[in-house]
Amino acid sequence: MKHLTMCTLALASALSFFSVSGCIKESGAPILGETDSENVADQESDFQASYYYLMARLYDIKNETDLAQKALEKAIAKDPDSSFLQREYIICLQKQEKSGQAMALAQLLAEKYPDDVENLLLLARLKKGDDKDMTLLLERILELAPEDKETFLRLGKVYMDEGMTLKAMNLFSRMTTIFPDYYVAYFYLGETQRIAGNPEAAKKSYLKTLELEPDLIEPRFRLVDVYKAMGEEINKAEIIKLLNQVLSLEPGDEKALIELGLLYFNTKDYQNADDIFALLGREIRKNTDLVLNIAQILMPEDRYQDAVTVLSQIRKALPGNANINFFLGMAYEGLEKPDKAIECYLKVTPDHPQYKKTILSIAFLYRDMNRTVEAIQFLEQHHRQSPQDIDITSYLASFYQENNSHDIAVTMLQRALKEAPQNTDLLFKLGVVLDAAGQRRKSIETMKTIIRLDSEHASALNYLGYTYAEMGINLNQALKLVQRALEIRPEDGYIMDSLGWVYFKKQAYDKAIFYLEKAVELSEYETVIAAHLADAYLKTGQREKAIAMYKKALDNAKPDHEKEIMEIKEKLKNLENPVQ
Repeated sequence: MKHLTMCTLALASALSFFSVSGCIKESGAPILGETDSENVADQESDFQASYYYLMARLYDIKNETDLAQKALEKAIAKDPDSSFLQREYIICLQKQEKSGQAMALAQLLAEKYPDDVENLLLLARLKKGDDKDMTLLLERILELAPEDKETFLRLGKVYMDEGMTLKAMNLFSRMTTIFPDYYVAYFYLGETQRIAGNPEAAKKSYLKTLELEPDLIEPRFRLVDVYKAMGEEINKAEIIKLLNQVLSLEPGDEKALIELGLLYFNTKDYQNADDIFALLGREIRKNTDLVLNIAQILMPEDRYQDAVTVLSQIRKALPGNANINFFLGMAYEGLEKPDKAIECYLKVTPDHPQYKKTILSIAFLYRDMNRTVEAIQFLEQHHRQSPQDIDITSYLASFYQENNSHDIAVTMLQRALKEAPQNTDLLFKLGVVLDAAGQRRKSIETMKTIIRLDSEHASALNYLGYTYAEMGINLNQALKLVQRALEIRPEDGYIMDSLGWVYFKKQAYDKAIFYLEKAVELSEYETVIAAHLADAYLKTGQREKAIAMYKKALDNAKPDHEKEIMEIKEKLKNLENPVQ
């Protein structure tokens, strides 16, 4: 430690003629208007600030950020006007995951020095999201520092995320003018042109990107997309050339092989397609996880038909591969072909890590095809094989409930609870089934039991609070229950609806509307929630809004909303054709 201190003093002495804020103080040249004593005092203060700053740097190197923070506090005390020290302090807080404190200080610093680019850049780096404030901040930074690459890219991305493609395009076009040799600017210019539906311009930008950086992979894939949009058949040679370039740069690149196989297959060049798919099949024999990579390349972009083509062709050589059948089932689900999906899922073997998910998926597919009895029979078979499996028991009980076989569901859940009496998932399912069976008091007691076992169980808190609201009882307690649930899951539209509905029952209609409007946004206008908002509009005399919202509720209604559909239609009938 003594050696560390000596090194620090030596460094501090060497830099003592610099102020930490970056101003050089020349020896023997006092600042105008200062006395010699004041100048000496300033130099001592600068020396001490530099010393503590260097101590902070050494602590930071040793990952002792708490000590670094204290050293920076001492440095700032010696030089309180230094933006540099303030920024270092904020960065130190961020390293300690004190994000709230760091953000607050960064905001204050930016407000104090609104033209200091470094302060604004720090604030932009700390900010999360792409809200309006972020857009304005980045635009301001670019005004002050028109050649800051980071800000160009961030602002362009914000514009793109907000759907302002033209603004993004103009920004990246400007960037290529300022930085004519910066390949990233041309790449993002190409992105905006492609999104805007200008493939010729996008092609030029991507080609310029490759001219500047010939070994890049991603611009080649983008060019493949552009050529496809311009006509896969007529640009086949160009696409093959690009994909072969990728494979030359990255031998075995899975995406390139997939795209090449699809191109040959879609243009009826089946011999070359078979060769590519056979190669992928051989690789899968060596590494079955490659199937997951294929799914991750195609399915996030909703390319389900392409996924079916690739996986079906590969499966010809590997018909029993559980991984292929699992992801092929997922692709058929994406295409809304449930029979085909079930056919694939049934070939997934019990040793597959997603076997239980496969079982549940098959049951839900049967149910969604209005074949609930088959869903029940299928799950019963697996329930007998694994009677301790809580998930299968719970979903099987749900299907019995949907089939109005409440007694069977209750018996099954109670039997499972004898083995696991404190399992809150089973208890919650039991409470829901009891409520559906008309045993509301028992349902309430079950929910209370869950909350005693787990005071953070948001679903039980919400269910009990909503039940009280529906019954018009214990409304103050209902409010507390639902508010607590919302603290735990603040973005849950159904809990937000419950809060609005409690206020509705308390006749606080303005508050009800406030929360119900949030709830319909979060739930994408779910039928019951939209009907609740329409009821609240009606109570406040907003008849036209109520009619529009009832219609929105009907538009989003599902077959199992039969009761709600009838009630909403009756309300609309009375509103649109009032009895004179």
